[in-house]
Amino acid sequence: MSAPERTPSQSRPRPHGRSAAHAPRDTVFAAPPEQCEMCEEVRLAGAFATGNPYPLGASDTGFSRLITRTAAIDVLSGLGSLRPGYLLVVPRRHTASLGELAPAELAEAFDLAWQYADRVGRELGSPTVLVEHGSSGSAAAGHPTGHAPAHSSGGSCIIHAHLHVFPLSDESRAGLFVASGSRRTTGLSDLIDTAHRNRNYYFCTWKRDEGYLLSDPNLPSQYARRVWAGTLDEPDLWDWAAFPFLTHCQKTADHLRGPAGDQGETERWLRETLLAYGAAAHSYAAGTQQYGADSALPGEIADLAGATDGTVLDAGAGAGRDALCFARTGRRVIALDACLPLLSMIPDDPRLRRVAGDVRAVPLAAGAVGAVWCSAVLLHLPPAELLRALVEFHRVLGSRGALHVSVKEGDGHAALPMGGENPFCRHFFYYRHEDLAPLAREAGFEVERSWTTEERDSSSELQQWRKLRLRRAT
Repeated sequence: MSAPERTPSQSRPRPHGRSAAHAPRDTVFAAPPEQCEMCEEVRLAGAFATGNPYPLGASDTGFSRLITRTAAIDVLSGLGSLRPGYLLVVPRRHTASLGELAPAELAEAFDLAWQYADRVGRELGSPTVLVEHGSSGSAAAGHPTGHAPAHSSGGSCIIHAHLHVFPLSDESRAGLFVASGSRRTTGLSDLIDTAHRNRNYYFCTWKRDEGYLLSDPNLPSQYARRVWAGTLDEPDLWDWAAFPFLTHCQKTADHLRGPAGDQGETERWLRETLLAYGAAAHSYAAGTQQYGADSALPGEIADLAGATDGTVLDAGAGAGRDALCFARTGRRVIALDACLPLLSMIPDDPRLRRVAGDVRAVPLAAGAVGAVWCSAVLLHLPPAELLRALVEFHRVLGSRGALHVSVKEGDGHAALPMGGENPFCRHFFYYRHEDLAPLAREAGFEVERSWTTEERDSSSELQQWRKLRLRRAT
């Protein structure tokens, strides 16, 4: 093994910047702490400790640890990678443990973990063990940076759910990860039950049909990493902050990045689109601050506001122009966007809450809103993913709630440069009425109206827009 890599002055890597503003906790959605390092990982596509993912004018030549991204889960190569193949499976929304996730999200996290564990075994020759330090107990509270002191949260060092995938030198060493006092468990319902009882836990598994769970563990910080380092005969190199092993980390990301098949290509396109918006956040916000003199959008906003009541979800709010327009009508507005640099630029308004999230997995309760406005957002999704978003809008809308959708009229897919020094492209999918109407009906909507307008887009180019007013039918 090469000489261990140390960070300067042995200090823990820090994020490049503070998290975007998060909405306070209420009955509709739960917000993360004001600053959480794992939320920074999600925001910066796995690059908070390894370099600037928006390299405009920067000398930083770091890299992204993001391997793949779904609507709910990120898979990252892990810092402190004692050997290639070390992964973290991270929910994109802030929870203290995997057990706090919705059952579908929890199943997706473990499905991804096993998928990549199989790849690590098949392609890198390492058997694996999956470990989580769940931090749902009361001792995890009060740590606004996302860190917890030793013994306070079951051995976890960051209060944001993450599942370790540890590559082993020998499968026979997997049993060493079972903490004393653990009980054998099957399935994932015990994780949910333990988290919902506000208890910390330690969980490990190396077989899909069984695992070992210890509730209220009294374990030192980075306990599982200490065990892992011992199994690799490197007992002193357990601290990921002191020994990040960035070379192994980057090798893992490069080797495993992106799942096979079309879904992997779609996620890469979506990731690049988000990076394009993030890199151009300031100029994009400035360019979309005002409506054009001939814009139909203010009238359409007034029309939707007049035809509905309750909270409005601006799904894909960007820098907030439309959300603020709704707020000026007196409506309570939730501004949702997956691009946190843009979301952070929305001006404060007492009627508006910012929420970081994906339109395909909206972090709101069922029936939470009376209207959804989704303008120039679904055009970044291919049909299958657009349908997922429509199903989510149907779920969060109350009875007979209405949805406004706007996309660019046409056919096919295009990757268009953002312009200037921005190295990223935005990916567009073009739609016609006959493409959208069947998807809307499949998601449970009635098509009340379908029309086209001619209007300039964010690049000041004149575009034909296809717009639909949909009503929740069931």
